[in-house]
Amino acid sequence: MELKLNLVLAVVLLLAWTALVPTGPSSVLQAADPEIVRLATLEDAFARSRTDATLARELAETYLEQNRAEQAIVALRRAEPEVLEHPMVAHRLAQAYESVGRLRDAFSTAQLAYARCARSIGTVDAPSGTPIPRYLCDERDHVILHIHRVALARMMQWGVTDPRKDPRSRLAYDAATRRARVAQAE
Repeated sequence: MELKLNLVLAVVLLLAWTALVPTGPSSVLQAADPEIVRLATLEDAFARSRTDATLARELAETYLEQNRAEQAIVALRRAEPEVLEHPMVAHRLAQAYESVGRLRDAFSTAQLAYARCARSIGTVDAPSGTPIPRYLCDERDHVILHIHRVALARMMQWGVTDPRKDPRSRLAYDAATRRARVAQAE
């Protein structure tokens, strides 16, 4: 009798335990969070259209805002090659490289983005002999790209290895911003 009672009690406890244990996957991401829904929507749209530069830029910006630079790099590297020809998409890739500490990649990508933008608007420092890029940028974009390129160059010159932790990276941006303001005033 005691054995039957113990078995019944064990079965009841087992059933109660299985009812309390979640059966589906649990995630730290909340599906009701508007940022997660927005990100999922952008990811799905970009998966369907890897040639949309505007969508690539928006997805990269969202990743960067959420401190997911590695995912921004992966997404942009999976885009069609012509998407990376857009100066501001290349700029987001350079920012993502910088965020993960890959300064050389960030600098070369920022330099390429700056050159393409300069070529599209025809500035005096634009590289000649290259075709005009299919994507256009304006003077505001040109200044943004200039500041980023100068700041990265200064960080590399100063020997910054991790811009996330080195206070000199903030100084590099401050110095680049002051220089751009002087150039704008002229």
